[in-house]
Amino acid sequence: MSRTALLVPCYNASRFLPRLRAQVDRLAPAFDEVLLVDDASRDDTAAQAETLGFRILRLPHNLGPGGARNVLAHASTATWIHFHDVDDELAPDYLARVRPLSAEVDAVFHTVDFIRETDRAPIIRWQLSADGLARDPARTLLCSPLPTMASFLRRDLFLRLGGFDEEHRCFEDGDLHFRVAASGARIAWLPEVLEWSLRHDHGAGANQHYCFRCRLAFLERYALSQPASLHGAIAEQAERAAVMLLRHGDKPAARQAIALAARLGRTLPVTANPFLKLAAAFLPATTTLRLQDRMRSD
Repeated sequence: MSRTALLVPCYNASRFLPRLRAQVDRLAPAFDEVLLVDDASRDDTAAQAETLGFRILRLPHNLGPGGARNVLAHASTATWIHFHDVDDELAPDYLARVRPLSAEVDAVFHTVDFIRETDRAPIIRWQLSADGLARDPARTLLCSPLPTMASFLRRDLFLRLGGFDEEHRCFEDGDLHFRVAASGARIAWLPEVLEWSLRHDHGAGANQHYCFRCRLAFLERYALSQPASLHGAIAEQAERAAVMLLRHGDKPAARQAIALAARLGRTLPVTANPFLKLAAAFLPATTTLRLQDRMRSD
């Protein structure tokens, strides 16, 4: 049977390691390989991991989440890999649930719940449309970017695609999963929650402004690299990025997103509202987009 690896990047993660140890010990069946990397932490992450019996690599300089995960994938000897964040929770029967689907595919995607760390209140459920995935995988993963922990991947596919983007520290996971779909890889979808991401007020994901600047950078890249059949979806995502950037007061980046949508044939705002149509004739797109956003939220 193909070997499997649980790959865990760590940065200042000492306090989470005992919980990770307990999780790993509960896994049934267990991963063949559990490999951690210390991404130049400032605390005693590496020493604590070794005390708990983990195999851990040490990086001399901080590479960020994408770079650390790439190091792990290159160091692994497994056929199948799953990336797990050290502060998250994994279903004890994870492998029992994904392995039956993996024989004929290159990737298994599954549902992930984001929950609040303090009280475990639900925040968002990350899932895909099974029909959309079957009909148009690339468009589905473009419009519904999945987080890192939502996949079980063939390691050779991951390496062939170049792994995670190391320049951007947010949406790099959605980018990887989109590239998996766009590559024509065979994908299975498991609509079950197999991982719980505990959200807190630190980390790249907490900075939504930064995240949507990263998202825009990826969309600019897709506009140049992807076929015209995806341009409409890219433009729709550029519109969403523009709205989010405006919420954070970043007009220059929002204008860049609006310009990207326009280059792809989508003039913003897209609306049937006669007031907004009239306003769009006289006001900048940034202003009418903000008006539209406020009207939708009222």
